[in-house]
Amino acid sequence: MRYAAIGDSFTEGMGDELPDGSVRGWADLVAAGLAAATDGRVHYANTAVRGRLLAPVVTDQLEAVLALDPAPTLITLNGGGNDMMRPGCDVDRLVALTERAVLRCAGAGVQLVLLSGADPTARLPFGGTMHRTGVALTAAVADLAARHGLLFVDAFGDEELR
Repeated sequence: MRYAAIGDSFTEGMGDELPDGSVRGWADLVAAGLAAATDGRVHYANTAVRGRLLAPVVTDQLEAVLALDPAPTLITLNGGGNDMMRPGCDVDRLVALTERAVLRCAGAGVQLVLLSGADPTARLPFGGTMHRTGVALTAAVADLAARHGLLFVDAFGDEELR
């Protein structure tokens, strides 16, 4: 199996530091779990970068991992958290970008799993507004995943990640 994770700081592992200060996020744990389930036969790349908006995740990161030789067999995509913290966030635009990634992966024959980000809004200024945007984005991406028969992981509603 060849697994690639694309996204922002949530996928990179920010906020999930090990005692030595290195990051070890959910994507690293998924890769380790896949390796354990497949007798260690997992090649793993995590191209996530903190602060990334969804557009560069879908264009730059996705295209970079699809250009790997051989290409991944599985990609996880999380993004939009940094977008939703900006004034005037357009949820429909984020869903359209996500669907672009869905179609690109389908065309390349790569399995895609979509994830929502965690909900950081309780400790942020204007958190209520951002929370409502996050709820709308999570619901829209869940609907998109269902329409395309993809797995969707809802981390936004997870109390432990807040």
